[in-house]
Amino acid sequence: MTFTHIKVDASVGAVGAEVTGVDLSQPLHQEIVGEIHSAWLEHHILFFRDQDLSPQAQANFAANFGELDKYPFMQAVDGSPHVIPIIKEADAKMNFGGDWHTDTSYQLIPPKATLLYAVEVPEVGGDTLFADATAAYEQLSSALREMLEQQTGVYSPKLVHGAKGDYKGSEAEKNLGAAYGGDADFAESEVEHPLIRTHAETGNKSIYCSIPHTVNIKGWTRKESLAIFKFLTQHFTQEQYVTRFHWTQGTLAMWDNRCVFHNALNDYQGHRRHMHRVIVKGERPA
Repeated sequence: MTFTHIKVDASVGAVGAEVTGVDLSQPLHQEIVGEIHSAWLEHHILFFRDQDLSPQAQANFAANFGELDKYPFMQAVDGSPHVIPIIKEADAKMNFGGDWHTDTSYQLIPPKATLLYAVEVPEVGGDTLFADATAAYEQLSSALREMLEQQTGVYSPKLVHGAKGDYKGSEAEKNLGAAYGGDADFAESEVEHPLIRTHAETGNKSIYCSIPHTVNIKGWTRKESLAIFKFLTQHFTQEQYVTRFHWTQGTLAMWDNRCVFHNALNDYQGHRRHMHRVIVKGERPA
């Protein structure tokens, strides 16, 4: 694909591309927005380094791609209701988002895009792993693809945010910070989505279920379902599908939750990491 207004470098890894030649803090002409959107659909993740973004500027850029959504378990920063802080203090042990997942797949209508901006990063560590769920799906056997496409998953925040979830308990909540909270009833809620999702814009199919957000395959036990979830996770996290991205201050990443998994590494104990996140509303998975 040839671009007139931006430069796109796909040498970052198995999935994703770095984009240069654009200042995201400024209002963008629709031709530039169109090129960014096309590059995003092609590469699934775009990385923009050396950006100087206030929370409102980040939200304004994200709004070029759809209606902004609110994250249900974190308080927004002052003055920007769609921008949430993701902070791991130097003395915290637990990080936020430290397992393979797609963002809030337990919502009836999950976000199509996440935009994460690096405000402060540790000198060493704090990378994020991204996995191409489309390429991984395409390399499954035809028989397994056919079986998975017939299955429905039960998705819920309860495994992470529920009363017995990984983020509950005084020590865990202390590590996540004062901004963490949310509706206790919603934290126990369930929705149904297909295990294999068809992208609303490209028509490509991708693996969509995950260990932390999918309770079980409908009609299966959790134990039976985990065998499938673990196999698929081991499959899509193979080296040929994964990019390890090293953050620098002022970097914005924009990824497509409909076809990308990510995992925030927790390997920077004793150092602070501060990010701002915005999500863009998507469509119900089909």
